[in-house]
Amino acid sequence: MKIVHIILFVLFGCSSSVFAQFDKWEIYQAYQNTELVEETNNHVFAVADSSLYAYSKEDNSVTAYSRKNGLSDNKIKALRYHASSHTLVIAYRNGNIDLFSNEGIYNLPYLKNNSSVQNKTINDIYFYQDYAYLSAEVGILVVNLNKKEIADTYRIGSVRSACILNGHLYALTSEGIRQGNLTDNLLDQSNWSNLFLQTTDFEISQICRIADFNNRLCLAVSNLGVYYLADNTLTRFLHNTSLSNMKVENSKLLSFSASTLYVADNLNGFQTIAGLSNLRDASYLQTADNYWLACGEDGLKGIKKNTGSSYEIITDQLTINSPKNNYAWDLQFKGGKLWVTGGGRNTDRYWRQNTIMTYNESDLWTNYNYRIAETQTGRYFQDAMTLDVDPDDPAHSFVGYYGDGILELHNDTVLNWYHSTNSPLEAALSGNDRYVRIGGVTLDKDKNLWITNCVSSAPIKVLTAEGEWYSYTNTAIDNAEIIDKILITQNGSKFINLLHSSQAGFYAFDDNGTITDQSDDVSAYYASVMDSQGNTLNASMFYSITEDKDGNIWAGTNIGPLVCYNPDNIESLRFNRIVLADESDYLLNGVRVNAIAVDGSNQKWIATEGSGVFLVNAEGTEVLENFTTDNSPLPTNTVNSIAINPENGKVFFAVDGYGTLSYQGDATEGKADYSDIHAYPNPVRPEHDDKVIITGLMSNSNVKITDIAGNIVYQTKSIGGQVTWNCRNAKGSRVATGIYLVLAATQEGESVVTKIMVIK
Repeated sequence: MKIVHIILFVLFGCSSSVFAQFDKWEIYQAYQNTELVEETNNHVFAVADSSLYAYSKEDNSVTAYSRKNGLSDNKIKALRYHASSHTLVIAYRNGNIDLFSNEGIYNLPYLKNNSSVQNKTINDIYFYQDYAYLSAEVGILVVNLNKKEIADTYRIGSVRSACILNGHLYALTSEGIRQGNLTDNLLDQSNWSNLFLQTTDFEISQICRIADFNNRLCLAVSNLGVYYLADNTLTRFLHNTSLSNMKVENSKLLSFSASTLYVADNLNGFQTIAGLSNLRDASYLQTADNYWLACGEDGLKGIKKNTGSSYEIITDQLTINSPKNNYAWDLQFKGGKLWVTGGGRNTDRYWRQNTIMTYNESDLWTNYNYRIAETQTGRYFQDAMTLDVDPDDPAHSFVGYYGDGILELHNDTVLNWYHSTNSPLEAALSGNDRYVRIGGVTLDKDKNLWITNCVSSAPIKVLTAEGEWYSYTNTAIDNAEIIDKILITQNGSKFINLLHSSQAGFYAFDDNGTITDQSDDVSAYYASVMDSQGNTLNASMFYSITEDKDGNIWAGTNIGPLVCYNPDNIESLRFNRIVLADESDYLLNGVRVNAIAVDGSNQKWIATEGSGVFLVNAEGTEVLENFTTDNSPLPTNTVNSIAINPENGKVFFAVDGYGTLSYQGDATEGKADYSDIHAYPNPVRPEHDDKVIITGLMSNSNVKITDIAGNIVYQTKSIGGQVTWNCRNAKGSRVATGIYLVLAATQEGESVVTKIMVIK
């Protein structure tokens, strides 16, 4: 099956080319749980894990959609297709609305931007003539699909579903079904009345959907079935004790439970399609007797009616290789892969399913089967917080859980489960000896595993490569509520940040390479820090600690980033705020910093709480980039974690609840020599967008690109170990077809030549 991520394609049979492009970005959304489906002329659109994708009925290709290729927002709540205008109406959880048509994508942010509305949830979409009626918590929004504007807003309270019948607009509210004559001014709430239902079969709260079908008002009642109203009398048309939803499409009434689809052409009876699983939604709009089904973890299915009442599957279990879910708490780039843990914690755990995911540069995701650990240990693991990977065996990893101890894994096999009854790890709750909260796990160069154990009398522990356990204690941090990841520096010192308010700060210690002898250990706890002039800084929270390539320690705090230039002097550390080059202010003054990562050229990538991502120079004195929701596909300006692929400079960002994104940075690790220099793609063809990467460079190389005659067409200086050339000369004109030479040199005068073929 062909997977297409960025596309200018024929959407509904007509050309569509209005897409916002973010060339250097990739978005890795989960598509594992298909929830909604709508069929169009040539495609079937589905929503999985609140993200949109399209299946082409013509060539079986699948296109994933995001803000990178045209959508205006994230997390889709409702989806319906209006056939006559060829418009797919997309409603997001935050109230934002996209109209996806042959003309492109038109955004209606009216509800999203309305500061007077607190709950902006849109529950359902209904079409009447050229209007879309959106049932929302604020009432009913009427969208003119031709003019692409909000025509009216009927503020009648929370509306779950709506439909129009015999000139009346019906609205299912939490207080019952309300009705209004379309000829009246429905902006005036006094023109609405309550529809009285004479029944003892169910309560109003059990009605999940209403619809107009066969000139009757139909009601889907949870756990009972489908009723229709005629002459003020309710008649049960369909009996089903597990009914979950109902919709009308192409003159058919579709009702369904998790295992059965019911199809009705009239109110005289229905066809039953049984034997399904995880059915969440169904669509029937285009092809006679073909139905498209959203089947949860079973993906997208297409079925076709044969003779009689039998059906055959035409498309089965269509899924996209993607992350298991959109939880992304911590990122690590280890063993040539990105590792993602999807747990979470505050003062208590998040109770998230055991989520461990990896991504390789072949664009493939591997999702750890969470049930394997459950089967092998009898424990249901939740809130995987962080991990480390054996540098000699990437299949061998240690995963720390905020409540379930540590799993030692080899691929999917559990080698060991460490908890309070089989190790010195301590439980956080008395009477629950296996409720062990782990803040961090880090392997040192000798493969000793250093561990932070929250709510422990000895919160720092180490499991040696030989299998021996040792514990470290300090009265200042003993029983710390939240003790975070452990940083092991180039010289073997340990730095740990603490997040709970009563013990907030950081802890530094050096075991001097003698794990078994603690008499020579040096340690210090800092609830506050001073700068090099002895002034106390008002940093009250330390959220992250990172070492750069010069051995300096960078701390992410509530007042911005701080840097320590004397990390070896553990008992008298000094941290400094960074003054911008123009001396206008401190770097990110007053901004909470969640994470800092160092790229191949010692530049710093800084993840913040509410201000996006910053790229600053090695010294931190100059802001090179600031990515936010306004200028990038970032779904929110809060980013949890950052990891960098040192080989290609790609920077990964964890945006919890929205998944993972990446940005193609320019800095890779510099090489010791030029023996591995190469350019790719090579040759550079037109379909490569005139982009060629030259990698394998030594740090700070002067790079010149010349034609075969030796004329310089482009020159630059490498950031770390690579540069990018857009196949243009210094004047911005694309170079002609031919062979081009790459010359690279350091200040020491070393040079090398490689060749690039450019095809116009």
